[in-house]
Amino acid sequence: MQNRFGWLVLLIIILVTLVTAASPQTQPPAEIVGLRYHQHADFFRLVLELTRVREYSAAELNQPERLYLDIYQARLNPPLQGKTFKFSSPCVRELRLAQRNKTTVRVTFELQTGTKEKEKIYYLKNPDRLVIDIYHRQSEQAAGQAAGPVETSVEQPPKAATPTGSGYSLVRQLGLGVKKIVLDPGHGGADPGCLSPSGLKEKDVALDLARKLKLILETQGGFEVFLTRETDITLPLEKRTRLANEQQADLFISIHLNASPRKARTGVETFYLNFSPDPAVNELAARENASSNKNIREMKLIVDKIIKNTRYEESRALAEKIHHQLLGHLKQHFGPRDDLGVKGGPFWVLIGSEMPAVLVEVSHLSNPKEEEALKTDFYREAIATGLFRGIIEYIKSLGKGS
Repeated sequence: MQNRFGWLVLLIIILVTLVTAASPQTQPPAEIVGLRYHQHADFFRLVLELTRVREYSAAELNQPERLYLDIYQARLNPPLQGKTFKFSSPCVRELRLAQRNKTTVRVTFELQTGTKEKEKIYYLKNPDRLVIDIYHRQSEQAAGQAAGPVETSVEQPPKAATPTGSGYSLVRQLGLGVKKIVLDPGHGGADPGCLSPSGLKEKDVALDLARKLKLILETQGGFEVFLTRETDITLPLEKRTRLANEQQADLFISIHLNASPRKARTGVETFYLNFSPDPAVNELAARENASSNKNIREMKLIVDKIIKNTRYEESRALAEKIHHQLLGHLKQHFGPRDDLGVKGGPFWVLIGSEMPAVLVEVSHLSNPKEEEALKTDFYREAIATGLFRGIIEYIKSLGKGS
């Protein structure tokens, strides 16, 4: 009897083992590895960086007003566990992250009473991100009061382009707009660019800024955006504008970070393609062009390309809009910054472009305060937002957008 019972137990164990082995394996939980956030004109945005997409649910609570999001089959990266962030946003007062149980992460937004209009939650791929946009009522009400009733039956005429400093370029005469933008993260691979005192590399920060700007341009502007490099690779200067030409881009923006022997120097400096009598500009051009593989015998051809640069006026206009919007945005949120100007310069990365092209030195790795700020997502998001606003202002000057 005991022997028969033992065989029965053994049979049950074998069957359980076979069923378990045959059942589909549970997928490993997604890990939330990072986040970034920013207050835009009409909404607060939180971006969660995940290792893979997972199901989620959202709900609202009152007294006090809260919006929470539960992400299933997920876990927080240890540095994020129990984190709380406070804001002076028109709608969001506080953000909390918590591992609710072994398989569920809860994200809670404490809201300003009566300010939330709506939320949008969606996934983006490559890399996987979960985006939460919380819109507030204030700006929409103000816009409605300022505008008054709208006659929807009356079609508004298109806005005319405004002239550049030397009049209406052919771009403006023909009423051309912007659909595709190429962003060029400076340096990369064997070329680290500038180094901060603590070892922060220009190539890494530039790539992160380009990725952040790409997200804003795609989600808020609806543009097609292409990066000359998506990873840490060595990319010849001459190939960068060639890639933009192959993509048939409308704009080319090269993102860089500055360095100066004067540690107190801060701010933004923006360039378009031209010759320059300024020794400081030529010194910077020599540094940025150091990785070029061109030879002296090609000088005449190169000089001819600069002289025949038909995008000169539009490039300068684009540089001016980006420069003033970025500098103004950083000053507003982070205090005084040096206005280092909009200048022409013989930068290889701008030569050969078939579209308006600029190079932006967005901050200084050599300045202690800007270096520390550049280590944070908050400051990098602000730079991306300032660049975005400059691009939008340029497009408005073409009579496009609103």
